[in-house]
Amino acid sequence: MKSLYVPFLSLVAVLVLTVAATEPPKALTCEETKSLVTPCLDFLTDKTNTPPTPCCEGLNKLIVSTPTKEEKLAACKCLKEAASHIPNFDVGRVNNLPKVCNINVNFSISKDFDCENIIKN
Repeated sequence: MKSLYVPFLSLVAVLVLTVAATEPPKALTCEETKSLVTPCLDFLTDKTNTPPTPCCEGLNKLIVSTPTKEEKLAACKCLKEAASHIPNFDVGRVNNLPKVCNINVNFSISKDFDCENIIKN
């Protein structure tokens, strides 16, 4: 009986880990989305000439964490709404941010951009 117990527990452990590993990650909340780009605020409001490393890391994590169209759209709408409350927000710097951070986003941003139109996939 004891000889079957250890392999059985090993099998259960593997199954639990497999299920946990295949469970899809949960979508970012708007607060989580905003927190990823918060380190960029000084750059986006002309307080610094270059974005700090945490800014670029957060932007990259945001892109990686929003693989579906729905997730990208939610993040876009969240950030667009948040940006509307930031005084001295420099749209030119927003457009330059992906380039400065070496990240490709395949679209540009203007003051009145439409998230529905820029999120293609």
